[in-house]
Amino acid sequence: MESWTFKTQIFTESVNHSATGSKSDALERLRLLNGERIFIVCDPFLEGTPALQTVIDLISINNTYTVYSDVVPDPPIDSIVKGVMVLRKEESTVLIVIGGGSAIDMAKGINYFCKTIYQVGVKKFIAIPTTSGTGSEVTSFAVITDTKTGVKYPLLDDSLLPDEAILTTFFVKSAPEKVTAYSGMDVLVHALESLVAKKANHFTDALAEKAIELVVKNLPTCVVDGKNEVARAAMHEASCMAGIAFNQAGLGITHALSHQLGGQFHIPHGLANAMLLPYVIMYNAANSTVAKSKYISIAQKLCLTSETSDESVQLAALVKCAQSLARQVGCSMTMKEFGIDNITFKNSFSILVQQAIADRTYGGNPYEATKEDLTRILTCII
Repeated sequence: MESWTFKTQIFTESVNHSATGSKSDALERLRLLNGERIFIVCDPFLEGTPALQTVIDLISINNTYTVYSDVVPDPPIDSIVKGVMVLRKEESTVLIVIGGGSAIDMAKGINYFCKTIYQVGVKKFIAIPTTSGTGSEVTSFAVITDTKTGVKYPLLDDSLLPDEAILTTFFVKSAPEKVTAYSGMDVLVHALESLVAKKANHFTDALAEKAIELVVKNLPTCVVDGKNEVARAAMHEASCMAGIAFNQAGLGITHALSHQLGGQFHIPHGLANAMLLPYVIMYNAANSTVAKSKYISIAQKLCLTSETSDESVQLAALVKCAQSLARQVGCSMTMKEFGIDNITFKNSFSILVQQAIADRTYGGNPYEATKEDLTRILTCII
């Protein structure tokens, strides 16, 4: 018997998906907070901006608040410890995080260590994502970094899940093109990996398939026309769907390897995923009949080829779709294009592969990749 519970309440804004207008009302929920000591974690570029002030105006009438913006990509342990100290000092009762995956992971880490080490914590944790990518607002994962070793450590615990997730296009409309592109490709990889992961089921498949469809249809629009609220809302929802899917089904070796590329070479996570994805699709299809069948099925759902086409043609069409989408939104597809020389990259293979096998996401892959397999995949992105 299997069971599936999901504690995070998701609030979306009233967007008319058949029109170009929208009504941004999801943030109004924050007016319900009353008599709380609110700890706000946000990306540093938000502090002092009208966007953050909009949130403060909603909560400041009957509450007190503290803003913590010591957030950097790949949140380091030291910054999380500092945040724990501030939250304890302020005796905060509500935690609100406004930001991308790193900010949300930072907030998750702060809340988690407050509870596990000091047995104190907030009574409500609210996540407001400002990028459509990680799905971190609905996952029990967080990734923190030891800056001394460059190693990323994934945390996995249901207590990491926010109590509420507010999906609003208010913040994402101003996201830069590269952030939109990389985070959007991250959504695609989350969905495609969860689709074939070992713990996938019909429920996660449905979420993953819809997320893939929304990304392919809407990501290019978001990159070239960031103010398009309908496309932005669709990508935000796709990110959330993919997050729910992989939180239950798991991920795979794309993420296991990309975590290491980010830790060692500071490659944006979504970009690293985009580089690796085509080769992981081909690897999984060659070694898992279930994965191959699902890849072909999604290629058909996306109308990439005729249903009567040869299986190899349909599989190739999915790979081409992933590559073309990445190129269309401006992703570098090799380490050399990103600026990493071949010798430096090759010399890192041993440690990258070793750490990838130890990564929590590695075990979710539909087929257990060997060190040699992972090395060959890395070779493809030189």
